[in-house]
Amino acid sequence: MPQNNYPVPENEMDRLVHLAELDIDYSSISENFKDLTQLAAKVADTEISLINLIDSYTQWTVGKHGIDLNQMTREESVCQHTIMSDEQFEVADLSRDERFNKIIT
Repeated sequence: MPQNNYPVPENEMDRLVHLAELDIDYSSISENFKDLTQLAAKVADTEISLINLIDSYTQWTVGKHGIDLNQMTREESVCQHTIMSDEQFEVADLSRDERFNKIIT
């Protein structure tokens, strides 16, 4: 089995099976989440809000506000860390966190 360069949750296989069962066309649902991401950005007082789904290798952005992003490799994504726990995951400043500062520079 290949070594991943990103964290993998214990329930990874179940998570991927459930995601696949949804049979989502990622490219066609962005408009459905437009208002939700705009509201989330306003409530959180941020310029950017995203709804992402993560499969084995890719983070798919299915809802976005403030940034034109459709996908990125899972390895490069911040959200790969959110699926590691049931707890909230927050990064106050990506440029100051060495896990992510290479992503935004």
